[in-house]
Amino acid sequence: MMAAGVALQSIREAVETACRAPSLHNSQPWRWTMSGGRLQLHADGSRSVPVADPIGRQMVISCGAVLHHFAVVISRYGWGAAVERLPDSRNPMHLATVAFEPLPRSRAADTENRSDALRTAIAHRRTDRRPFAAPRPADLVGVDEDLVPRFGASLTMLGEDGPSRMAEAARNSASIRRYDPAYHAELYWWAGHRLPDQGIPGAALPAEGAVPVGREFPVGTLASPESGPDRAALAVISTEADTRLDWLRSGEALSHVLLTATSRGLATCPLTHLTEVSASRALVGDAGADAGERFPFPQIVVRIGARPGGDAPPMTGRRPVDEVWRA
Repeated sequence: MMAAGVALQSIREAVETACRAPSLHNSQPWRWTMSGGRLQLHADGSRSVPVADPIGRQMVISCGAVLHHFAVVISRYGWGAAVERLPDSRNPMHLATVAFEPLPRSRAADTENRSDALRTAIAHRRTDRRPFAAPRPADLVGVDEDLVPRFGASLTMLGEDGPSRMAEAARNSASIRRYDPAYHAELYWWAGHRLPDQGIPGAALPAEGAVPVGREFPVGTLASPESGPDRAALAVISTEADTRLDWLRSGEALSHVLLTATSRGLATCPLTHLTEVSASRALVGDAGADAGERFPFPQIVVRIGARPGGDAPPMTGRRPVDEVWRA
């Protein structure tokens, strides 16, 4: 069977690879459905994380990341993804419909090389919560290329005061949630368990605990071979508005940033807890504005740095493709 000339098996394989995208607590809150020769992406409310993410912002951002991953992967088969976002006003969980269009037979070499690099990066990207060494400035050049025209989102690198200001935001978020038993029960359900195809295993959580800007996860078993403070660069992805569309597109921008950084050999870690609580989100917004950000709504903070020595974090599990895909 074909969909607009694309073999259905190729689409299924692309979906399976795209589902390597990051999501809040590795919740994987997405469903894919083929309908009328097009691929639909739906948010899966049964996979939400309602205490940490009561309005579903992070759920939609996660779906934006998997949507961009899919667009990257399908180019391997010579097809582009023409994306219609939020196509059904009556169904807010229907986030995108993808039609397929053939890519030009002779694309510019630099375009082809960038596509290959991003596709390769999917298999190597990890959320690494350990301290990083500082990235070289040259490695960060162009990480934000075309984010505004492509996704309506911007990436702003925070200045030297970024780590202290984001640590303050992290402390603020943690203090608000410190005596919230529902939040901690939810966190411990998703993190530190041996669930084979979802959540965050203890092997992916640092044995030394969180870096100052990080979420306070359960202590895990992942060793940090390099001692010393976290020297990661901190970047904020922001949008002009704060609608469901902005959340989706900021997730696409996040995917692009993570894969671009990974393709350059850098380690990354999204920090969603800093924007889940309104008070800490305001601190992030202030820091971004002081660094030159012109968009008023921070959606995600990203740590980017040189990889720690030793082994990379393990690849976290993903649900079988037939649980998230229907044709």
